Amino acid sequence: MIDLHTHLLPNIDDGSSSVEQSVEVLRRMGELGIESVALTPHVTAMELVEGAEGAVQRRDRAFRGLEPAVPSVPKLLLGFEIMLDQPLPALALGDRRLSLNQSRYYLVEFPLGVVTGFATTVLAQIARSGVVPVVAHPERYDECSAAVVRAWREVGAKIQVDGTTLVRPGVRGRRARELVEQGLADFLASDNHGGRRTVATGRAYLEELGHAAVARLLTEENPRAVVEDRHLVPVPPVELKGGVLERIRRLL
Repeated sequence: MIDLHTHLLPNIDDGSSSVEQSVEVLRRMGELGIESVALTPHVTAMELVEGAEGAVQRRDRAFRGLEPAVPSVPKLLLGFEIMLDQPLPALALGDRRLSLNQSRYYLVEFPLGVVTGFATTVLAQIARSGVVPVVAHPERYDECSAAVVRAWREVGAKIQVDGTTLVRPGVRGRRARELVEQGLADFLASDNHGGRRTVATGRAYLEELGHAAVARLLTEENPRAVVEDRHLVPVPPVELKGGVLERIRRLL
């Protein structure tokens, strides 16, 4: 498995607060079969107006402090999670240091109160520049629906659903499952901030429901395609029925 969304660089954002905390989380991830993890600290589009140098230097300094202490597995990759509080500046669109493992894929998010029209316009702008926006955890947004996410995909965006949210009750869990059911999720990730969230939870849930092939696409094949800067494979719709709440209780 490959996890392309974490906040495990210590003391750089609202994620891990120490090297020791990050090392413990990474060791646990390796034991679960996660072979690569992207470290994606927060940055805002507004911060990137004058260029990415400051954000990249902060990230790389934090990485140098963490790297000597980490286990050999998982392999660490670099990226950012870019908050689109405004359209992404042209300078940023051409700077692969901001993308996932210097690929064409840029992990992005919106403020919680995002207006879907604004979001669609901004995602289309990014896609027209020749790179691929990957919307992180769309299930968090109140205006999120399958129709909205489908519109985002039509303008060139890809979709990352949180693996742990996939097994939770409540509105966000239902939204996450709906996206996977309709084949609108391209891969799962953890958005781990130094706790126990893991992409392996979402994989186990899908496998338990009999969808091992889709689980591999969402946690192995498509994340690997991002890392290797290749096109993603379409994920087919699935049916997530049959004792869902009981399965969720067991996984939690």
